[in-house]
Amino acid sequence: MNPLIFGIGRKIRALRTEKGYTLAELAVKTKVSPSLISQLERGGINPSISLLKAISDALETPLALILQEEAACREEPSPVVSAKERKTVTWEGGVSFGLLSKNVDLGCEFIVNEWPPGSSTGKGKYVHEGVECGIVLQGEIEVELDDKVYRLKPGDSITFRSDVPHRLTNKGKTTARAIWVNSIPWIFSIK
Repeated sequence: MNPLIFGIGRKIRALRTEKGYTLAELAVKTKVSPSLISQLERGGINPSISLLKAISDALETPLALILQEEAACREEPSPVVSAKERKTVTWEGGVSFGLLSKNVDLGCEFIVNEWPPGSSTGKGKYVHEGVECGIVLQGEIEVELDDKVYRLKPGDSITFRSDVPHRLTNKGKTTARAIWVNSIPWIFSIK
């Protein structure tokens, strides 16, 4: 069991209980089944980004609060973040987002994304605050913005407002890797 996913599930259960929602009520608000919410709360599934965003919206809670790690990270004097130290979240389908910066409030978040073949941010499009900019390093990523689709290859970059409904997908046969910047942190909590 992934401890991060288990922690996310515990936080969702605590927030749901605090708001006085039953599993069924939260399921209706997020348009998924109560059993899916239950599995998520028990740490039994890797949720998609769109599902976590829908849950955070339904609970009127910032996504960063749901993703925030329980234990405070010890600050290292070095400005280097090694691959093994990197805060990483793995979503449904094996999509992973790794924070490239230390626990410093930069006012934005720099992320390395990895997209296995066939993976996506979820079935539905999602929105959040800010502006995003990304560049593809390897593989291909399809970015859906409203009703338009953009196919990015290595070296291609894209910038868009995050309040435009969007979804990212790797329809290729190889893992895609990209560097992404969110002007307003919403995936990782900066401590």
